[in-house]
Amino acid sequence: MIEASHFDPATAYAAVDRHRMDDQAPYLYRTREAGKTWQAIVTGIGESAFVNAVREDPKQKGLLFAGTERGVYVSFDDGDHWQPLQMNLPVTSVRDLTIHGDDLVIATHGRAFWVLDNITPLRQIAVGVKADKPHLFEPAVTVRVDNDIFLGSPFPPEEPMSKNPPEGGVIDYFLPVTAQKVTLEIFDAKGTLVRGFVSGAMKAHKLPPLPIAPQWLPKPVRLENSAGMHRFVWDMRWNSSGTSEELEDEGFGAPRGPKVIPGEYQVKLTVDGATLQAPLQMQMDPRSKATVADLEQQQSLGLEVFGEVRRSRQALAEMTAVKANLDQLAGELKDKPGLQAQSEKLTASIEAIRKGNKSSPDVMGLDAASSGLQSVLRVVESGDRATPQQAIEVYQLTRSAAGSRIDEWKALKRGALADFNRALEKAGLQSVKVSAIEEQAAELLAQ
Repeated sequence: MIEASHFDPATAYAAVDRHRMDDQAPYLYRTREAGKTWQAIVTGIGESAFVNAVREDPKQKGLLFAGTERGVYVSFDDGDHWQPLQMNLPVTSVRDLTIHGDDLVIATHGRAFWVLDNITPLRQIAVGVKADKPHLFEPAVTVRVDNDIFLGSPFPPEEPMSKNPPEGGVIDYFLPVTAQKVTLEIFDAKGTLVRGFVSGAMKAHKLPPLPIAPQWLPKPVRLENSAGMHRFVWDMRWNSSGTSEELEDEGFGAPRGPKVIPGEYQVKLTVDGATLQAPLQMQMDPRSKATVADLEQQQSLGLEVFGEVRRSRQALAEMTAVKANLDQLAGELKDKPGLQAQSEKLTASIEAIRKGNKSSPDVMGLDAASSGLQSVLRVVESGDRATPQQAIEVYQLTRSAAGSRIDEWKALKRGALADFNRALEKAGLQSVKVSAIEEQAAELLAQ
């Protein structure tokens, strides 16, 4: 087969297959004189990896791909040198290949397809990347796709299925040696920090009992600091709750930050103090009918609701922590009726803030208000369109109720809880420290 160059009308590449003549050697040639002379270009290809196809990348001159009987090879110098591009591809006969947009697609003898998503790092390596320094590759254009959150039960693990390409901004970087600390930050066009990640071991989060198998839950992304090439996928969202996010979609875990809008973003990678930057362009899903105004309103409202959700969850987590401390003190207060009465009154007040006052059914408790706010956030994020008026009305109602209950909780901390702590200290008992409440609240907020 012959592949004509996309950049030079006098250049072409030819792959010759002689395996049916018991000759399994690779034969690959290049002409730069419109076929007058041909030069063999097989350095680096295996001795028995006869070549079935050769293709030139349509966007980067000198970047070639060869489909052989033993897999895929890549050349960054117009065929002068080749190296394997196997990655997770089994050793198999590759009969043809093509470049579709930013993806490399191959067809194998087993009538299967294998796709290497996003070959923009290979294109930039062909231009020249120093192997002795950290490097941040300029990300490919990201498409903001609004897919369904839950598509039903996944296939059984024994069912052979390929993964879909990752959703979000794909960020590739290279580390020549293992780094002590790697941070990744994304800024919008105004310089506002949108999202930040830090390398290191991820804290394990205790999950509640679920009616589904754990392997169905997506794994949280991790920023790697080991030597080599790494790919990190930003989910196109603002800062989340600082927790594991794999359960949020079903309402079991912490809410995720709102989705960002299409536009220009800046990626900042810091490796042991050295900073690298690259632009990231995000485009709208071409199938979407949403206007720029719709998306801006959606993001603005989403950030506002998310802030209210965080406030209400923080207050609820603090109340849960205080309630746990009061329960621990119960045994020590049995012979101290005055303190026991104060503790019981505090518990009742916390329950009234959380559940509402039974004598005033119109007063919404913080539990219900927080749940309503999270429901509004899901509605705001559920599609590329203007937020329905019903959701806005629910937001106004629940925000007002949550604000009132949070104010009541703050007053309780300043008043009755402070008085109770002073009484505990006077009795020689450990007080309920506000700092301890906040530390426990941070852990509870992560659940």
